[in-house]
Amino acid sequence: MENKKWTRRQILGSFAVLPLTANAAISSVSKVVLGSSKLTRCKLLNSKGEPYKVKKMDRFHICDLISRPFQIDPQFAPGEIVFAPVTTPFRISLPIEVPGFGEVFCYADNRGKGYTAEALEKINNLFLNYEFAADRIATVHRIMEECRQSGINLSSAALNRVTAAEKFLAKSDEAQADDKTVSKWAMESLCESLWAGEMIVVEMAKQAIERRGARSGFLFGCNGFRYSKYGKPYADYFESLFNFATLPFYQGGIEPVKGQPDYSRVDKLLVWLQNTQIKYKGHPLVWLNVGTFQTPEWAKNKPFEETKESCLKFVRNSVLKYRSRIHVWDIINEAHVQPETGLGMAGFTKEQNVELTCASAKTAREADPTCFRIVNNTGTWSDYYMGRKPAVWQENVYEYLQMIEDVKCDYEAIGLQYYHSGRDLLEFERDVERFARFKKPIHITELQIPSSSAEIPGAEWWGGGVGGSRFPWHGTEFTETIQADWVESVYTMLYSKPYIDAITWWDLADPAFVPHGGLINANMKPKESYFRLKSLLDKWKSIT
Repeated sequence: MENKKWTRRQILGSFAVLPLTANAAISSVSKVVLGSSKLTRCKLLNSKGEPYKVKKMDRFHICDLISRPFQIDPQFAPGEIVFAPVTTPFRISLPIEVPGFGEVFCYADNRGKGYTAEALEKINNLFLNYEFAADRIATVHRIMEECRQSGINLSSAALNRVTAAEKFLAKSDEAQADDKTVSKWAMESLCESLWAGEMIVVEMAKQAIERRGARSGFLFGCNGFRYSKYGKPYADYFESLFNFATLPFYQGGIEPVKGQPDYSRVDKLLVWLQNTQIKYKGHPLVWLNVGTFQTPEWAKNKPFEETKESCLKFVRNSVLKYRSRIHVWDIINEAHVQPETGLGMAGFTKEQNVELTCASAKTAREADPTCFRIVNNTGTWSDYYMGRKPAVWQENVYEYLQMIEDVKCDYEAIGLQYYHSGRDLLEFERDVERFARFKKPIHITELQIPSSSAEIPGAEWWGGGVGGSRFPWHGTEFTETIQADWVESVYTMLYSKPYIDAITWWDLADPAFVPHGGLINANMKPKESYFRLKSLLDKWKSIT
């Protein structure tokens, strides 16, 4: 995405850091009929054994076993959460600070079976600290069994973490009714099992890569937008690391005046890239975002048929113009959450967004029968917009892909964006895996995490608060080393998946979409993550 003030994700981010429901007293909840004979009551303590603060509960949600959120209306009080359960098996989640690991979304899922209203009937108060710990170690045990069956050898370091988690959980069991002691040992167990789960995911990935060998044709990419500003130093770093570039086809930037398109920015980037071995794609042909750079003023707040007509004209003209040079396209971007009303855009139905998706794919194919079409998506966990009264057009990525599959939409690959949003690597891996069910190649089209927690005035990061300072991974704040560790682990996990064919880091240089998210800083000095990624890619190239 372009770094323009108040992009869609920035607006959503400003909502996400606020409580999503009124901080009503727990006593008032029981008077509300929410479709269940008995409300579920949870208790939660922080790492000091104190009642969890209401302001930290804003991302609480329940979801099914493949992470699709249910729409609920939970009520909060210090250390307490009450909600109406659903009959379908569900997981309970919210981000909590886990000392020794980081601030991370934790999940309780009844040891993998999921909770139901019936299963919770006899439980008066679900102690989430204990449930998070017990369910995480249960998940780790299941993964260990998968490793055993697949011949994956786990390190003694990972196994030692598992043993420690088990011992701490046993101590939590022994504490019985002493809530603070139960919580203390449960959190110790959770820390160890979070580390163990991540270590196992990475070890599985490394061994899968070694078994399969180098993947010829795999695309390691980045958007090339900063070349226009930085020139040769930027190009040198880009070319030494990537073999795939994303080029900007935002309609608002190309056609601010109706009928007068200007593709000069794209052409300048192509002059640079034509003498390299780098492949490239256009992004995005359709994106009904509120920003003027994304959607021109003349195209906003129009009826669906008029919007569809102007979008398809832009798709057709762009693909025809570049059909001999660009063959890969993000044909539509984030249609499952767009467009947004109240900010200059007309809202459409889910069915209309699916119709626009299919029509864009068809139009691109007519303009270039050889083109490779990607349907690009964001916010795969979707808790921040689907967990509370979403707009009528909003849906989670999985359901959107199911809808376009049901109408037999013809396209080549699924695009998924993953900006760090407080999930550990095991949850990241679980999330990616669920999209393999669609039997299409997957491109990770946008990927980023910050290298600092320092706030940047006016910058919002939808995944974690101002300046990306919320949800630090492996510690209490982001650093260049933390960024490098994440890059190395995530690329390893993704590269090991046979259905993933491309990984695109979103900004090579700062200032980045995610504040501090570049692999090099604004002074063209590479960060630790740049060198770590280059070493990793060079290593993979040498695998026989």
